[in-house]
Amino acid sequence: MNAPINGQFALQCVSGPDKGQSVVLLPQARLTLGRSPIASVPLTDPEAADMHLLLLFDGQRVHFHTIGSHLVELNGISTTMGELNQSGDLRVGTSHWRLAHVMADDEPGSPFEGFDFSGSFNRISSLTGVDALDSDFSLKTIFAKVGEQRSDEDIESAFTVGTRQTTPAVGTIASHWPQPWLFLRFGGSALFLFFGLYIAVMQFQNELLIPGLLFVGSFAVPFASLIFFWEMNAPQNVSLYQAIKLLFTGGLVSVLISLFFFSNTAFLGTFLGASSAGIVEESGKLLAVILLMRTKNQYHWILNGLLFGAAVGTGFAAFESAGYAFVVLLQGGFGPALSTIFLRGVLSPFSHVVWTAITAAAVWRVKGQQPFDWEMLRDKGFIRTFVAVMLLHMLWNSPFEIPIIPYIWFLPTKQILLGTIAWVMALGIIQSGLKQIKKAQQAVLQPRATV
Repeated sequence: MNAPINGQFALQCVSGPDKGQSVVLLPQARLTLGRSPIASVPLTDPEAADMHLLLLFDGQRVHFHTIGSHLVELNGISTTMGELNQSGDLRVGTSHWRLAHVMADDEPGSPFEGFDFSGSFNRISSLTGVDALDSDFSLKTIFAKVGEQRSDEDIESAFTVGTRQTTPAVGTIASHWPQPWLFLRFGGSALFLFFGLYIAVMQFQNELLIPGLLFVGSFAVPFASLIFFWEMNAPQNVSLYQAIKLLFTGGLVSVLISLFFFSNTAFLGTFLGASSAGIVEESGKLLAVILLMRTKNQYHWILNGLLFGAAVGTGFAAFESAGYAFVVLLQGGFGPALSTIFLRGVLSPFSHVVWTAITAAAVWRVKGQQPFDWEMLRDKGFIRTFVAVMLLHMLWNSPFEIPIIPYIWFLPTKQILLGTIAWVMALGIIQSGLKQIKKAQQAVLQPRATV
């Protein structure tokens, strides 16, 4: 396998009809080459097809595979897929393309620089039935692209994944840790809209904008969290449309199921109080994921289950937050309602979104490429993870606080600690999903035995 390449690169045409063309390769952005005007890199070469080649720079390697039955030549050998390194020559039609180094790897410092969780929280992982993080794990690496400048074209290109034409073959999936950045753009834009509406309400005393303010506040941070999980879906086989559709349908279904469970398990509230929601709501959200996605056998990756759970959890969290804010608005006025939205929004990435992501991924970890069977829910690994999430939710809702330091600034210390545990679990499951991809790639690339 080719050694990883470092720095920023461009794909340049050095000879043939398209000589002089050049395009900078951005991590996780897919490029299509062809004569079609909708191709990322429109070609003029008469021997090239309308949509000839799909290319991905995963941050370390440049993968490619042809579209349809078309061929390319890599170093003079006809092929349909492979990796392109700095010494390679790729012929598309009659034009020759090569990688060119265009900028040194002098990335600006990440806001997460210095954070290294290697070896940390492994005990938590062991108890909750998820993978312990490898010794080379680093948040700095994952969030290294957060501070990069991006154009509108970059953002549009990042959205063109998950369709039949853009879903990569197994051999070209980026199996290292993804480097998300879109989620922060969404979160920043949503918060800008939220504070814009807030100023409009407070400055002009326009009560008509209050419902919009509460709606945006309810969805802003949960949706940004969903975008994070969408970016972490390394197989890139789920479009943003599918994720948003599941957000609304799954959010509604999970709310209805939870309400049904609450109405038939009143005895739990008698003994456990608000903590009973940990049992009822986690069961309702997971059941919604299973009912809506169990027959979608094309989505068999662990990271797919993680994304589906995050989508349902986002819908549930947003609907619930809007409901709480509305009730507080009626009872206590605009100020308390706004405080409720703000606090629940800040805490939402540490609660429903990540909880449901973990439990759904635990199901997909058991399911693999098999059709779903309800017997899978009896798997011991899944049960450990599911029970751990229910306990996190129950402790979250319980009335006790951390002694001595109940709050860090304005955030409850208990929720911060519980949220940290949940994210350690989520990162462990993401690591499991990446290892699943690597294992599948090894099976594909393993030479077949000759007869």
